[in-house]
Amino acid sequence: MSSKGKILFIDDNLDMLLIGKRIFTRAGYEFTSARTMQEGLDKLKLEQPDIIILDYILPDGTGTDFMKTLHQDKEYQEMQSIPVVVLTARADAVEDIETCYALGLRAFLYKPFGHRELVNVIDNIVQQKAYAKQPTPKAGSNGENSEWLEDVSMASRTIFTLSKELQYKKNQNLSDEQQMLLQAILTSSKRLANLVEKD
Repeated sequence: MSSKGKILFIDDNLDMLLIGKRIFTRAGYEFTSARTMQEGLDKLKLEQPDIIILDYILPDGTGTDFMKTLHQDKEYQEMQSIPVVVLTARADAVEDIETCYALGLRAFLYKPFGHRELVNVIDNIVQQKAYAKQPTPKAGSNGENSEWLEDVSMASRTIFTLSKELQYKKNQNLSDEQQMLLQAILTSSKRLANLVEKD
C-alpha cells in the first residue's frame, strides 16, 4: 500500500509519540517524531514531511514560537507551505492563537480526542493540500468573479464567527467527535476567508 504522506509529530510526551506512531502507521502514513521544538525544526529540514502535528507546550518553546520561526526564518522558507496542526491539553496556556492562524496554522485541537477523529482531521488537511496545488480561477478584468468572491468571503467569515462562539461556550452536550468537527469547521472557514481575500 502506498503511503498517504509523511507526518512529523513533535511532542515531549513519549506516550503520545508511541500512540501517534501506532495510529498513523495503521492509517497509511509514514511517521517520524521529535521531542523538542529545535529537534522538530531539524527533522523538518531532514525529513521534509507532508504535515506537522505539534504539541503547543514544549520544553524549549510554544506552538506560537514554532510558527513564528517557521514563517519568519529564511532557513525554513521552502517549508512554510507544510500544514501545521497544534494539540494541547491546556487551553489556559495558549497565547496569541490568532498569530498562529495568521501564519497558516490549519487546526488547533484540544486533548483528549478520539484517535479516529484525529486521523480524519489529518486526512482532510492532506487532501486539501493536494487540491490546493491545482490552479484557482481568478477574477477577470471585468470583475466577473468579484461578486462570487465577496459571497464566499462573507459566508466563510460568518461560519468562522459562529464556530468560534460555540467553541468558547464549551458546550458540554457536544461529543468529542462534534467538538473535533467544530474545530475543523473553525479552521477551514478562517483559512478559506484568508485565501479569498488574498485573491
